[in-house]
Amino acid sequence: MGKTGDESQLDDRRREELLERVTRKSATVGQQIPTAVQIQGTEMNLKEFVWETKRQGTVPPELRDRVREVRRKLTAERAARKERLESATLTESEAEALADSIVGIDRALAALQNLHEPDLAERARKQDVESNRRWVSFLDTILE
Repeated sequence: MGKTGDESQLDDRRREELLERVTRKSATVGQQIPTAVQIQGTEMNLKEFVWETKRQGTVPPELRDRVREVRRKLTAERAARKERLESATLTESEAEALADSIVGIDRALAALQNLHEPDLAERARKQDVESNRRWVSFLDTILE
């Protein structure tokens, strides 16, 4: 292979270390969201999408389907990359880059999962309950 140690074939021990890293819950701590990611042959500006969506605080109804689609695609892409890391013939540098990309996808997924998608039916129910409480309070005041 190449002249550097990075071009050596991935051995089983190193593969297991990288697989353990991508499955660790704390792997995303301090990890940056990738600027762009290739998903099913299409380049997506992931960092910009996540930040624009998070900036709004809650997922607006017009973006809800798009956010769910991106989550679904990222989850599928993560699974495909993990499978490749588990079984493909890779150099150490390819495997490390693949593990980094998986952790970056995990970071983006975590950011998108933490977005609040308001349930309109639940909000309407809460408003109804609050309205009823105000009425009861008003009636209590009048009848006293």
